[in-house]
Amino acid sequence: MYYKILLGYTIALFIALTGCTDDFEEINTNPNRPEEVSADLLLSKVLSLAANENALEGWNRGNIVAQHTAKINFTDFDRYLWENNTGYWNDLYGNLRDIKNILAIARSEDNPNASYEAVALVMQAWTYAELTSLWGDIPYTEAIQGRAEEPILQPQYTPQAEVFAGILDDLRTANDLLQPGGPAVSGDLIFQGNLSQWKKFANSLRVRLLMRISGKQDVSAELQEIVTTQPLMESNDDNALMEYLSSQPNTWPVHTYRVGSFDEYRLSLTSEGILRGLDDPRMLRWFRPTDRTIGTENPVYAGMPNGLSENNASTFNGGAQNVSRCSRILYEEPNSVSAVLMQYAELQFLLAEAAQRGFISGDAQTYYEEGIMNSFAYWEVPVPGGYLSQLGVAFDNTVETIINQKWIALFLNGYEAYYDFRRTGFPTVIIPGPDNVNNDQVPVRYLYPDEQQTLNTENYQAVLARQGEDDINTEMWLLNN
Repeated sequence: MYYKILLGYTIALFIALTGCTDDFEEINTNPNRPEEVSADLLLSKVLSLAANENALEGWNRGNIVAQHTAKINFTDFDRYLWENNTGYWNDLYGNLRDIKNILAIARSEDNPNASYEAVALVMQAWTYAELTSLWGDIPYTEAIQGRAEEPILQPQYTPQAEVFAGILDDLRTANDLLQPGGPAVSGDLIFQGNLSQWKKFANSLRVRLLMRISGKQDVSAELQEIVTTQPLMESNDDNALMEYLSSQPNTWPVHTYRVGSFDEYRLSLTSEGILRGLDDPRMLRWFRPTDRTIGTENPVYAGMPNGLSENNASTFNGGAQNVSRCSRILYEEPNSVSAVLMQYAELQFLLAEAAQRGFISGDAQTYYEEGIMNSFAYWEVPVPGGYLSQLGVAFDNTVETIINQKWIALFLNGYEAYYDFRRTGFPTVIIPGPDNVNNDQVPVRYLYPDEQQTLNTENYQAVLARQGEDDINTEMWLLNN
């Protein structure tokens, strides 16, 4: 009897298996899951991640190392106890994979699209510029090759000079591809498909990066060619940014922080000193009076030093109630700030510096004052009467004055103010805090992620032999003389 039952089960199983073989693939295919992702969906993801991460890095780290703000709790980063920031590294390289997929779609023989290709090249340039500016030599020429016909799972590190050369080539190519009446682009969260604005951004980004390497290479000819013959950002309407919305999930990410996490960030003494010294009303836009004086006839704006220990930070000036918090637009309001990749005001300061240094023709003072006026306009703050003529603001044809005002304008814009300080030494009031743990040095780079040491060991050791010790004080090609 047992064997008859077993035989019956076996026959039934055989019939079931053979009966469904013909439609097995159809049955097990999810009709709601696309096998291929279109370029517009990939582009939205790329732009959203890049803009969001740049904004959050600006809030969490860029503002701190540039000393726009200071930490009152969890002060390790402010004291230069720096980790390797593996999360940002992985996010940027992950985004590069999607950018590569957009390029593959845009360059396909069946349906080529020069506009998607150009936009992807601009974002590829922006992303690699972030990576190399923060870490130095990086996987570049062999990066994102894990699914190639001959996959590269352990990419070599490309010298930084070559990385910048490739980045600038991408931007030149993008500029050539972006033509009036070119193929349409959808999924664009930055310029809503306006190709003229993408072209302006590509060239403005070229100006930024040429100035970044201007201490290592003669960039004057290319800068002059851009200024003379290429379109650049013309106003705040051309700002490269992603606007946040008033409802979830597309709000300013800090808006969803718990209040304690938001309150870790306070007005720094550096910002207080510069902004108060110039009677600059942008301080009132970004910060609020101390808890003890808010709502009184004499509100007090009080900063704290960067780089204090946990204990010294929490007790400074009698406690947190006596140190200004960041303003309501940076927390209570979900869409009062945007995720910025580059502003028109920054471009004007770049051109002012380029003119002052003799890299381009043009009036440095005009560029400089245009930068100031448009920073105020961006933050919707009226320019006080006499602001441009007062001591400390009035144009004196020095790089220091230009960079000091640019530093103010770069509040909340990623690491740009830090890159400028690292390159120029301005503002000079940025100094390591009293409880720093880096021998009174401002770090110049992040450590490589731990996974590079363990999974890409040979190439990791090779880059250290070329660039120097994996240390936050090791100067990359950009900075060494």
